[in-house]
Amino acid sequence: MPYVIVSGNLNPNKNGVAGQPPIPPGWRVGISGLKACDLEDLKRFTYEQGSDVHTVSFRHHPVVLLNALEVLGYRVISSFHVNPDSCVWTMRKDFPEPCPEPSDEEESDSAPEID
Repeated sequence: MPYVIVSGNLNPNKNGVAGQPPIPPGWRVGISGLKACDLEDLKRFTYEQGSDVHTVSFRHHPVVLLNALEVLGYRVISSFHVNPDSCVWTMRKDFPEPCPEPSDEEESDSAPEID
């Protein structure tokens, strides 16, 4: 069962310098632990490399990415506030149990006997 960690700001970052036009507020969501196939499924969202090799950053509202991960089969198993403006979610994806392959004994037991 793969786990991913999603961290995001709940209020847009307000960047700007006094005396200059304000920069539009920005959202930043970091997702750690995504498999390559899941990252490929999220390619419609603009992302960039995060602070380490296991993290990618998205500039979208956290709910957008949480909903996208839910569509991919992940579900939230825990969450907590880091500070009043940001939150961290732990998500997990379940895989279906593989069908057991019949053993040699089962195959020989079920084979019809020929006289």
